[in-house]
Amino acid sequence: MIGRRRILSGFAFAIAADALAQVRGRAYRIAYFGFSAKNSAEDDRVEAAFINRLADLGFEVGKNLTIDWRYAEGRNERYGDFAREMRDKNVDLVIAGSATAARAMVEASSVTPVVIWGIVDPLRTGLVSSFAHPGGQVTGMSNFAGDLVPKRIELFKDAIPTLSRLAFARCPECGRLSGVSSASYDAAFESYREGARQLGVTLTPVDINAATDFSSAVALIESQKADGVLLVGNQINAKLREDWITYEAERRIPLMVDYRGFGCLLSYGPDYAAMFRRVAEIAVQVLNGAKPGDLPLEQPTKLDLVVNLKVARSIGIAIPQSVLRRADAVIS
Repeated sequence: MIGRRRILSGFAFAIAADALAQVRGRAYRIAYFGFSAKNSAEDDRVEAAFINRLADLGFEVGKNLTIDWRYAEGRNERYGDFAREMRDKNVDLVIAGSATAARAMVEASSVTPVVIWGIVDPLRTGLVSSFAHPGGQVTGMSNFAGDLVPKRIELFKDAIPTLSRLAFARCPECGRLSGVSSASYDAAFESYREGARQLGVTLTPVDINAATDFSSAVALIESQKADGVLLVGNQINAKLREDWITYEAERRIPLMVDYRGFGCLLSYGPDYAAMFRRVAEIAVQVLNGAKPGDLPLEQPTKLDLVVNLKVARSIGIAIPQSVLRRADAVIS
């Protein structure tokens, strides 16, 4: 397991007392900009972790808190509409699950605080000045500045030793809209490709900039004779979740993502429920008057490798015992 512990044992109690002292008599409104509306038990668990932690700290939905839930459903342009809507509603803060969503809010309003989660490297997008001192209106949780793609490739190879051709389903347009330069985006991929090569795996990009690109993407995967597909966690792949799961089952090509709720063979990434509890705590600090730019950007403290043996059996793959012993969760 990888992780760092940043929360002192007494912190939650201190913030709870502070929250309760300041919210009496006032109603708050926040917004959540996500990928797609929840459609799995894991989605429910993660959302409940967020809402329940807010309630623990004195911000209870239906009493003194309203949450406006907004989902792009694979259409990046919708984030701009959401941002302008929330600016006009004068919300107290926005929770953003992608750099594209966060940037849309920053561009719509220079004063609305933004708490991010799951963004791989906010520095590359220009959303923050540094991890220690973000310096603007954005803070929250990143999804590791060092990036987890190389580790996912390594774990994929461990789980399927015969893996030799891996498709990398990404969204260059998502990177452009989030403020990542083409040169930086391409350089990151080349580093992934070199790391894969050292493992005996050929990594090939498959660009999916819109949900309508799915058919052409899988046609390219077929033409490459890929042994597996590594899905980048972005709003397009989230929208295509059911399409990808159907593809995995019908074509018997294993998938790997960062989120266990996706439902594919392998996932390696943060414990999202734990991360959202911490996001709720950071949001409470901001609601209580802390400046986002003064709150250090944090990283998840827990990463989980999840193996879905139901999927493995259905597509005829035997996962080595060495991998099963290392897994944090095995779905059987």
